Amino acid sequence: MATEPENGLKARDKLSHRIRVRSRGLSPSLVRVLAYIDAHRLETMTKSAVELGAAAGTSDATVIRAIQALGFDGLKDLKQTLAASLGRGRSAADNMVRTFTGIGEKQEAAIDLVLEDHRDAFDALCSVETRTQISAAVNILFTAHRIGVFGLGPSSYLARYFALLVSRSGKPTQIFDGSGAPLPDQLLHMRDIDATVMLAYGRPYKEATAFISEARRLHKPIILITDSVEKGLSAHASVVMTVHRGSAGRVALHGATFVCLEAIMLALASLDKPGAIETLERLNDLRKSVGKTPQ
Repeated sequence: MATEPENGLKARDKLSHRIRVRSRGLSPSLVRVLAYIDAHRLETMTKSAVELGAAAGTSDATVIRAIQALGFDGLKDLKQTLAASLGRGRSAADNMVRTFTGIGEKQEAAIDLVLEDHRDAFDALCSVETRTQISAAVNILFTAHRIGVFGLGPSSYLARYFALLVSRSGKPTQIFDGSGAPLPDQLLHMRDIDATVMLAYGRPYKEATAFISEARRLHKPIILITDSVEKGLSAHASVVMTVHRGSAGRVALHGATFVCLEAIMLALASLDKPGAIETLERLNDLRKSVGKTPQ
């Protein structure tokens, strides 16, 4: 059974102790709110005072008084403390907890966060350094007859989309998106490709390591798209493109990666315009043969 990190336990014990001590002498309704908060920390991170009051069977005003009785200025202050104890990990839930803490309770704040993070990511994408990396990647891919594309989880959808676009532009592709048991069968096709595009983020994980190992064994160049430069992944890549996915420790945003892949695809197609047009014309003919309208 998984255990909570030691620092998380200490933070939890500290807050629980604070609740026990400060609950003495409080009214039953305030004690009920504090007991709910202590037992439902993740829910507290995502609920408003009104919602917490409904869950604890009291009013939002009582919730605020209970929180202030603990010594916090208000619900936002409490959520920041909870985030410090609950949001130390790297899981999707941890990232969402930290994101919720940053945006508060208004949906406009969530919209602003996404737009601001994407603006910063696109600014970085337009930098001279990143544009140089994209050009270097395109030059490698242009010499390849067949291109392999690796991506797991949400990145697998981006990998498939990129592979589809590249195939339509005249370059055959091979997808590597298997998690666990399916991946070894896919890796058998590594011998049939000439270069790889790899979408991988954070610390090395077993599928990424296996993919890199097989690509290195067969001397296939790796173009790595990532949001970090940890040596475990980037040390083995021919080209590393750092594409931001929002602020560190918050929910991942894939818009900049999507744009980066489309830039690679179009630049690659532009190096062989006749070939790209010929492939698309053939695609249109094949669609007509099955009664499909060209898209």
